[in-house]
Amino acid sequence: MKLLTACWCAAAARYAPMVLALTVIDFVADGFTWDSVREAAAVVPPVLAVVSLGAAAFAVRSLRGRARAAGIALSAGALDDRQTHVLRPVRLSDGWQEQVREELMASERSFLVAEKGREEIHFRWRPWRGEPSVWGSMSFDAPSGGVVLDVRDGEGLRGVVGLGKGSVFTAVCQIAGAAGLEGVPAV
Repeated sequence: MKLLTACWCAAAARYAPMVLALTVIDFVADGFTWDSVREAAAVVPPVLAVVSLGAAAFAVRSLRGRARAAGIALSAGALDDRQTHVLRPVRLSDGWQEQVREELMASERSFLVAEKGREEIHFRWRPWRGEPSVWGSMSFDAPSGGVVLDVRDGEGLRGVVGLGKGSVFTAVCQIAGAAGLEGVPAV
């Protein structure tokens, strides 16, 4: 419910300028009268609420599907500009770190991949079509078999359903899928 509320607020903030611009255009076209102001005051807020709630529900559904496919827990923090998740390889075997590195580097969405020793990788990732990307790093903890994935927004991406938010969580889910990782169950 918190995620839906956060998405609804983001959608309302994103769509409010457009709805207000259409209202002003309507005032100019029909003439500015008190009746038109009353009518706009009665119609515009509910329309904005319904449209933004629909976009928010679609965004939550999209994020939920991505999280389920990647095995990552979905929370209200999914819209944050920085995401840090502890993941583990789907198949833990000898050389799993090399497999994760190779799968990350082989993805068409990753670029500027740089290793910082054997324990850390820094990279850029394109969660959507086009050039905008997020910054990411992956740290390996060999004894526990865990991978700490830290991803942050750097270019103000358009976000899920145009909300301007959620791109970083989307990237986390895509990276987990591409690198053969899944979320660690909460204890």
